[in-house]
Formats: sequence, structure tokens, C-alpha cells
Amino acid sequence: MEREKAKEIDGYKLWYTGEANNKNRVRIVDKDLKEEVVDIKRIGDRIIAIKLVLKEIINIISAYAS
Repeated sequence: MEREKAKEIDGYKLWYTGEANNKNRVRIVDKDLKEEVVDIKRIGDRIIAIKLVLKEIINIISAYAS
């Protein structure tokens, strides 16, 4: 079962995706920019993309590879 969640811990925002029993999930954490996030796309259990709006639109992709 794939999990897609987000939570806030001590002012940090954590978005993650991955298999329920797999500890190697993709995560993106940010404290200062969390309010600027406008979109999250989870692509499988190893790739996650975030869209931020600052002075311009910024896309960040994070991937886990073993």
C-alpha cells in the first residue's frame, strides 16, 4: 500500500511518499518556505516534486535511488 502524507513537526513541513513498510521514502522538509508551496506531485514511491511561488515559480524534484 502506497502512502502519501504530509505533517508538521516543530515548525518544519514534511511531505513524503512511499510504501507503508519501506523506510526509504522520498521526503522534502523546509521551515522557511513551507507557506510558499502551491503544489506537490508524488511520482511513484521514489520521486516527489514540489512547486514553490517566490518571485517566480520554482520546481524542485527529489528522488531516492539505491
